[in-house]
Amino acid sequence: PHTERNNKSKTPNVPQEKKAATAPATAGKAALKRQVGLGSAVALIIGSIIGSGIFVTPSSVFRNSGSIGVDLLVWVVCGILSIIGGLCYAELATLLPATGGDYAYLTAASKVLGRFGDALPFLQMWCYSLVLDPMSAALQGLTFSSYALSVIYPTCEAPYETTVLVALSFTSLAISVNCFSVKASARVQDIFSSIKCIILISVIITGAVFASTTTRNNFQGEGIFNKPESASRLVLAFYGALFSYGGWKQICLIAEEVTEPSKNILRATLLGILTVTAIYVLTNVAYFVVLDSYTFASSEAIAVSFTTATWGARAAVVIPVAVSISTFGTVCAGFFSSARVILAASRQGHLAPIFSCITVHSSTPVAAIMLRGALALGYTFIGSISYIVEASVFLDNAWEMAVLLCLFCFRRTMKDAHRPYAVPLPLAVIKLLVSIALFVIPLLRPVDYVQYVVILAMLVAGGAYYTVFVVFAHSVPGSEHVTRFLQKVLVSAPCTNELEIMLKEKM
Repeated sequence: PHTERNNKSKTPNVPQEKKAATAPATAGKAALKRQVGLGSAVALIIGSIIGSGIFVTPSSVFRNSGSIGVDLLVWVVCGILSIIGGLCYAELATLLPATGGDYAYLTAASKVLGRFGDALPFLQMWCYSLVLDPMSAALQGLTFSSYALSVIYPTCEAPYETTVLVALSFTSLAISVNCFSVKASARVQDIFSSIKCIILISVIITGAVFASTTTRNNFQGEGIFNKPESASRLVLAFYGALFSYGGWKQICLIAEEVTEPSKNILRATLLGILTVTAIYVLTNVAYFVVLDSYTFASSEAIAVSFTTATWGARAAVVIPVAVSISTFGTVCAGFFSSARVILAASRQGHLAPIFSCITVHSSTPVAAIMLRGALALGYTFIGSISYIVEASVFLDNAWEMAVLLCLFCFRRTMKDAHRPYAVPLPLAVIKLLVSIALFVIPLLRPVDYVQYVVILAMLVAGGAYYTVFVVFAHSVPGSEHVTRFLQKVLVSAPCTNELEIMLKEKM
């Protein structure tokens, strides 16, 4: 304490803006660098959205929509909803360009709720960063492994041990790439996003060439705009398409590392989502041009059926390779962006201090990336965890509702703060109503209660951790020594809490 008082007495009277700029150096801390440009930000959004979904889900969306016209309308509407959501998040991310996304906005809003106001952002982080997100990474790893091994085992299923081993190797590679440096991670996103676009554009071009050489027209007839069997089937169609659009808000997780965030976050959001929407709609049009309605609805691997009908049976091996490449790009994007939530939570005291450290030379949150990686590798051993997808979609809508309420809250608590962009109020209301509908409808007629049991278990475990380690501030014996040791090994230093600096200036 005596030393701290002496240090404080020697601190010059510096203006707030200069204090924020010099705080990392004077406090022995490091700061995240703004080194993700517009191109890499767009690549991150495209890479996060385009995964294996567009190669698999179109069949289920078509079955539930009931007709070609309604199916294409669903894909267009989901793209528009994603754009509206992106605009809402762009206002938040440009107002508070800090690491963490949903967690950061909920943390900012919770400041007015008193001592235990941070319970909500903590539970959001707990469910997302420690359970759903690494489980999703594990599922993507197993998906990559299954498709990659289908080339080697074309007539039978690959051994389970082999599938898990390949998934572990693949996930470890993604971890290593993202631990190297931020620039290397961004470069990987640029490459894989370009490859994904090239693959899907080749599908679109193939459909256009096929349309010019055939006399069959699947877009004519009375049944092109048939009504879906029921409203619940239409909702399922929207769920399938929205799942394929998931990932559009990943840019908000790394807002603290985007160059010129007041301009580039909005631009990247619009360019990324518009590009994916155009590609998704045209890809589905290409599928409908080549395949008849029965084949489209009955195929569980629509891209394989498309390739077989156009390029021949031998060329169908291209699809597993394409899906593997697409999935690997998505996992790399996930490690690049989602690990930042762990960093943000550690800076707020919700996780161990080591996870708030970044490397001195490259400003990479290696400890946070390694935690996400360790969880993903551990969940990989569980095997099939596809049921977690439903819980993920359900909770995602719940947190989106809370974040949209934060948007309205900030317009009152930060009404004088500079806003580089403000979403039109009607669009924000539309997005909120859609999120409420997607949250409430599954509760009215639940098909399976497993997801709700999983969610309850997550919340109970999170509540126990919050009570012991946050409210009562208990720590594991020897944790300080472990933190110092890991800091030396990883050549890391604590990261400046930019969110707190921003809130002091704007609230």
